[in-house]
Amino acid sequence: MKFKKVLQVVALCGGLMGIGSGHAAVMLFDSVTDTSSILYSTTQDGATLSATVKFTLDALTATQAVFGVQVSNNSSGPGTNRLVSFGIDIVSPSLNFASASGGWDATRNTNFPDFQTVDLCIWDGNGCAGGGNQGVGVGQAQAFALTLETTGNFLTNGISFTSPYAAKFQSVGTQGNSSEFAGCIVGTPDCGPAQVPEPASLALVGLGLLGAALARHRKA
Repeated sequence: MKFKKVLQVVALCGGLMGIGSGHAAVMLFDSVTDTSSILYSTTQDGATLSATVKFTLDALTATQAVFGVQVSNNSSGPGTNRLVSFGIDIVSPSLNFASASGGWDATRNTNFPDFQTVDLCIWDGNGCAGGGNQGVGVGQAQAFALTLETTGNFLTNGISFTSPYAAKFQSVGTQGNSSEFAGCIVGTPDCGPAQVPEPASLALVGLGLLGAALARHRKA
C-alpha cells in the first residue's frame, strides 16, 4: 500500500471526527495486491460505532480496476448500529462506471447526506441515503467485488481515493437515529486506538508524580 498526503492527514479516529475539514488524505493504488483500509469510529447516543472497510486491488487495466472489498462492523452498545453505505469524495482519474456484487451496489456522482456530492458511493440497502433493513450489522463482516471504469488511464498514475471518506450508520444507539461521519486511513497518524505507553514512559510518568507528591509534602 502506498500513501500520498495532500497538505496533511487530520481525520481523527477513535473519538469524534468532524466532517468539515480543510485538509484531505489520499489512498493510492497503482499495483495489483495494493491494499488500504478506512476506519470509521465515533460515539452517539450510548453506542460506540466502529467499522473498517478494506480495499484490495485485484485486477488493473488502463480502463478498468477491480477491488475486493471487506466490510467489518465492530460496533457495540444499544441499537442495531448497521453500516449501510460509505463514500469516496474524489476518485481520480474520473469514473464513467461503477458497480458492486454480493448484494451491494455502487453509484457515481451522487448525493451523500451531510457530505453533499461524492464521486463514489457504495451501499447495501436503498441507496446512499440509507433506508430499509439492510447493511452490515454488529459483529458481522461482508465481502464483495467493486468494479470501476474510466475513460482516462488507470495505469498512468494509479487510482487515488481522496477524503473525506463518508459513512452512514442506521438505527444507532438509544434514539435509533442515523449517523454520518468521516473515517480515516488506517496506519496514518491519529487514526486508530490510542497507543499503550511503553514501560519506560510509564516509569517516567510515575517518577514525575512521585516527585510532585514529595514536593507538596515538604511544603506542608
